[in-house]
Amino acid sequence: MRSYTVIGAGAVGLLYGTRLAVAGHPVQWVLPHDADLVRARGISVRSEGVELRVEPEALSVVTDPSDAAEADTVIVALKTTANGALDQLVAPAVSPGATVAMFQNGLGVEDAARAAAPAAGAVLGAMCFVCAHRTAPGRADHLDYGAVTVGELGSVGPSPAAAGLVADLAAAGVEAAAVEDLAVARWRKLGWNIPFNGLSVVLDASTDELLADPDTRALVADLMDEVVVAASACGAAVEPGLRDELLAMTDVMTPYAPSMKLDHDGGRPLELAAIYDAPLRAAAAAGTPMTRVSVLARQLHLLDRRIRAASGSSDAPSTVTRP
Repeated sequence: MRSYTVIGAGAVGLLYGTRLAVAGHPVQWVLPHDADLVRARGISVRSEGVELRVEPEALSVVTDPSDAAEADTVIVALKTTANGALDQLVAPAVSPGATVAMFQNGLGVEDAARAAAPAAGAVLGAMCFVCAHRTAPGRADHLDYGAVTVGELGSVGPSPAAAGLVADLAAAGVEAAAVEDLAVARWRKLGWNIPFNGLSVVLDASTDELLADPDTRALVADLMDEVVVAASACGAAVEPGLRDELLAMTDVMTPYAPSMKLDHDGGRPLELAAIYDAPLRAAAAAGTPMTRVSVLARQLHLLDRRIRAASGSSDAPSTVTRP
């Protein structure tokens, strides 16, 4: 059984880490905050009507990544707003040759992991299409979906490392698949994240509201089409029918407030660098600027600056990329 270290205990880290632990894998969590509370109560995830538990006596938690025991795979489930400190938050937990799996949204996160943890073996990208949210320290609700697609940075075709993670997730009850092209998978995920995360914030709307109104549904579709065109220009051959696939999928989804809306409403910095700025730069460099996405990103950066100013955040200032 492969061993895992999970860095980050939001909804994604709790859901997939708990699934692996319940399936029998040795799993440890790195929790810089709330570690004592989680140690005392254990971890509980409500998933598809079933409560998944890791009892306190079976729970391994450390507060400092350098105290983590060696693990075969390190799952990074941090918000991308923390990626500027990956060398401090992740690298100390990565033993030489260990696999690093980036369970994050956005573009370029695997490159950031490789730069921060050069001793790692394979660096994987894991795209999670899931409706879930953390309700309290060590507690999460899984509302809908949950599929994970996995690809390896720099690999052509499914890799052994990606296949291993997929096999473990599948055996733990997660719908999982390896992809041949990580870049295509990343852009496909952006096709959903870019319109729904951003519009849910600026319009204060849930996914069902955005699709029920004809004007915002058309705006969602236009943003998706712009992502598809940009992806192709960047060498990621995303199928033109992606828009219809994502719209149909979201139509039957449990009404949901995307993670960026939850962050905004909770006064937390927004994940703009990976979800908006990096794709905007890539598209501009490929000669296909995303004008609609740029307008949305500029609005989000204003809101993000307000949040950072109100919270006194010490993170780097939020600035929109101007190609």
